[in-house]
Amino acid sequence: MIERLPTLEDDRLLTPEVGAWAEHKYRLVWNYATMFATSMKNKWEARVYIDLFAGAGRAKIENTNQIVPASPLLALDIPHPFDKYIFCENEGEKRRVLENRVKRGYPDISADYIEDANSHVEAIVNSIPKHRSGYRVLSFCFADPYNIKNLQFNTIKRLSDKYIDFLILLPTYMDAHRNVIPYIDKTNTVIEDFTGAHGWRDEWKVAEAKNMDFGLFVADLFGRQMKALKYIYTGLSDMVLVRSIDKNLPLYHLAFFSRNQKGADFWKEAKKYSTDQLSFL
Repeated sequence: MIERLPTLEDDRLLTPEVGAWAEHKYRLVWNYATMFATSMKNKWEARVYIDLFAGAGRAKIENTNQIVPASPLLALDIPHPFDKYIFCENEGEKRRVLENRVKRGYPDISADYIEDANSHVEAIVNSIPKHRSGYRVLSFCFADPYNIKNLQFNTIKRLSDKYIDFLILLPTYMDAHRNVIPYIDKTNTVIEDFTGAHGWRDEWKVAEAKNMDFGLFVADLFGRQMKALKYIYTGLSDMVLVRSIDKNLPLYHLAFFSRNQKGADFWKEAKKYSTDQLSFL
């Protein structure tokens, strides 16, 4: 397990800037991926890592000179790498830079590079090795959308036809909380597309009357929709709330979903190695 991310030298390629709080997210991905890949190594014939919003592979912490590996490179740099990697990135330049970095740093791994995850979900499914008698395939999927409209529940639902665990960023405060007025408009389908829930506005009226925050309502709605797909979900307390470093403001929740209790146990362990507050020199 890691408590801090390594600092990388500048390779002069595209490196998007992120907030300091992103290290919390990346550490959780690395810690869970490590436990998942190591523990399942001799139990499944193929282990697959899927990153639905992979980016360029590296990130620069804002207001610092620190460059850290982002989720794709972290998932590659584990003691027992996955047997297959699937990286999705809609922006062409980021996708090309990621492929460059992966091929230079990890030339022997098997990886596919796919464009927008929502419109190319069948390509993702087809890239996952086929599960068959004597050859079992287990996947771990990380979804890191910038905002709610970037991820469609139909994408998650289609992937859930496979044996797959999910770690999903839910933009509860950085998006849902801030945009409650446009999202509750009857002509707006963003929340329905994100959660796959029809008639959610009636549920929101009840929750609003109880003074529930809209971001938390969306997160719980998403969790209950995952439960309908037979994933374990016991409530918002299972999720990790990530806050900003400077002002300690809530930003988003990281939600983990597995159909197996062993996955839920791994998630509890992964959370132990992460803290809400970090400081950067």
